[in-house]
Amino acid sequence: MKWISLSVLLILGHNSFAQNGLIKGTDAEVINKKSYQFELEGRSWTSTSTLDSEGLQEDFTDDQGYSQLEGDILFRYGFGQQFELRGGALFRQVKSTSLETTKSGAESIRIGAKYAFKPIRNWHYAIDLLYSSTLYENTDYISVSDIPEGELLLGDAGNSFHFKGILSYKMKSGSSLNGSLAYVGTPNNLSPEIFYDVNGKIAWNTFALFAGLEGVASLESDAYSTEPENKPPQGLGESALYNSTNRAYSKPYIGAYKTFGRVRVGVKGAQVISGVSTDKGTELSISLAWNSRGETRVDRKLSKFKEYDLEASIIKVSPRGKFVKIDKGISQDVEKGQTFDIYKTDYFGGNDLVAQGRVYEIGADWAIIKLSKKFKKMDIKSGFTARGLAN
Repeated sequence: MKWISLSVLLILGHNSFAQNGLIKGTDAEVINKKSYQFELEGRSWTSTSTLDSEGLQEDFTDDQGYSQLEGDILFRYGFGQQFELRGGALFRQVKSTSLETTKSGAESIRIGAKYAFKPIRNWHYAIDLLYSSTLYENTDYISVSDIPEGELLLGDAGNSFHFKGILSYKMKSGSSLNGSLAYVGTPNNLSPEIFYDVNGKIAWNTFALFAGLEGVASLESDAYSTEPENKPPQGLGESALYNSTNRAYSKPYIGAYKTFGRVRVGVKGAQVISGVSTDKGTELSISLAWNSRGETRVDRKLSKFKEYDLEASIIKVSPRGKFVKIDKGISQDVEKGQTFDIYKTDYFGGNDLVAQGRVYEIGADWAIIKLSKKFKKMDIKSGFTARGLAN
């Protein structure tokens, strides 16, 4: 007789799966199928100096200063087991001390997708596509004196995209090493770039620390590579962040995550330490993410309840935990080689999938199961439930 457990309905409300993904997910993984994730991040950037086209540093004077605030909204959806879609918008406020000007508004909107290949042991691989478009246009001027007084730009205007490859190594603890490399088609007629990011994360159940290095290397195809001084100026204030010439930078960072159920809070600090045609400065950010549970691997395993033909109880466990004995055998249609899933159950609807094995030896009213897979680090005990799948 087919058996369906009521505890399947109860387990759907458990949030540990979402929490685990928020903390222990790697850069090369996607969110669960049919799940969605909202992310909100606020960033504060302060420039301390500029770096010219030769990488020479020029510190700001007392009456100079440049800063920007950003609000980044992102929505992710698990379209499949290995594929996710996302969309978002960026809002930015820039401030120039020398111009005594502040400007704010919607900076850009973007759409993207990530495909995660099936992992090979501990190695995870993915490709990522992103397209972004700004919501404004910039004006090129013949000379700096032609720039209207107080004009300040939000950033580089135009369309951009990236094609990224991601590689991650995930440890059993959930800690990971991640690396990514992307070709970036830049806006504002800038030279295409190569973006890189290498980071490591130490993860616990509800807390994680991470650190890494990200940066940009220019492909140096800017039309003004040999004469950067002749590039048409734009209203940038004292900053060199935008309208650059073969921009490049290195930015180490460090941060932490903490989860509260399905909510994750993150903090991050970063600093540009070297570069070309950009600003040196510091960046601080705080993020908030909420994740729905979606469909997990365990859910797909639990969906096989309708295929179970019988249910038995474990009456004995071998000293090393490799074999278990159940209270049903040939007289209850148990067959040698039949697959059994081992569960820890309780009267309150608990239904944890612990292990899987096959019938190794059989008697009239008993059977020995040799365990082949372990899904949880949990000692199997007498009283656990064994559910048999039809051969």
